[in-house]
Amino acid sequence: MWLAMSSVYLAVLSFTDLWLFLYLALELGADPLTLGMASSSWSLVFVVVSLLSGRIVEGGLNRLAAIASSLLLCLALSLTLGSADTARALVAYSALHAASASLGQTATSVTVLEYVSYEEWARYNYLSSYATLAVRGVLLTAAYYGLLTAPWVLLTAVAASTAYAVSLPPIVIPVERTLFRVARQLERVYSYVKFTSLLPRILESELSPSRVFELRWEAGRDVPSYRPLLAALVLVASSDALFILVPSLLSSYVGKRDSVLVYGLSSLASASALALVSRVPAGRLVTLSSGLVRALLVPFVLHLGGVGQAVAFLLAASALFNVFNTSNYNAYVRSSGGQGTFLYRVMLELGSAVGSAVGGLLASRYGVPHVVVFSVVGHVVASLLAP
Repeated sequence: MWLAMSSVYLAVLSFTDLWLFLYLALELGADPLTLGMASSSWSLVFVVVSLLSGRIVEGGLNRLAAIASSLLLCLALSLTLGSADTARALVAYSALHAASASLGQTATSVTVLEYVSYEEWARYNYLSSYATLAVRGVLLTAAYYGLLTAPWVLLTAVAASTAYAVSLPPIVIPVERTLFRVARQLERVYSYVKFTSLLPRILESELSPSRVFELRWEAGRDVPSYRPLLAALVLVASSDALFILVPSLLSSYVGKRDSVLVYGLSSLASASALALVSRVPAGRLVTLSSGLVRALLVPFVLHLGGVGQAVAFLLAASALFNVFNTSNYNAYVRSSGGQGTFLYRVMLELGSAVGSAVGGLLASRYGVPHVVVFSVVGHVVASLLAP
């Protein structure tokens, strides 16, 4: 039950992120500078709160973080709705909502890693991800058709926040992540003990036993956790450099209001893609192939000829991004032993900030083709970095 409530709450967080931003842009008529400040401030607050609270939440204060996240989300929406004050809405979005998202995501990820067997971590991370995307898609579609008006957004957030904060189980002693690290070390010890049975054959070869042990140790080492972190940063940077241009391109084809529906459909498409990928063995092939296919897809942004192609491009790009991101996150969880999960999201936000700045600079000074080249190269590098 708590996993379902957590997925719904994360979907509400993701939905209200876009909803509050569009409220600033469409309802309050914020200018581009204000919107840029809002987006940058959101990322900055998210990073700061994650770095300050991450270790504390992972130490066992997951329920306190969940309660704080729920209160901040409801407060952010309450301050924004019905107010014509742009500055007030800006603070609610870029400070309160960002802090709420940071605390909620960290609390949920830590709880999953402690209450799910480490052998099922990857499966449940996929499950949580595509459930969250599916609910977000439904909420965006409901908002597009006028079924989710401003008061109902607040009521939905209050209901989801309450259910989330009440249902999330506490972490008394961090057991599962400790067991995972012990099991991983025992497997490595067993591997090297078993390897000693090959010593007679090694002595007959040209390599010395010490050299063979050295090679075996190097080959059997765990993938360093910085690789999926760097892959996340580079992928988001190369993606956001391009996708700061996509909303205006999309709205020019389908209009601002219909863009909401397209984003909803892209979430549903991503959920379907993750549901399919979760059924195949996790590994490097998933991240490598999704990253490289997305790199091949990027240049098509220069040749979109209408609504259908624009929508198809966004749906495919969104699905591939979420497949890469979830698979890469699972690799990070394995390599880090379930510790420092908040750092992964910090790298995502840093990548977003860097990519948005670089994309804006390249587009304004050199044109969109240079942004496309930067994005393609970044996708390839991220694919090679991902374990």
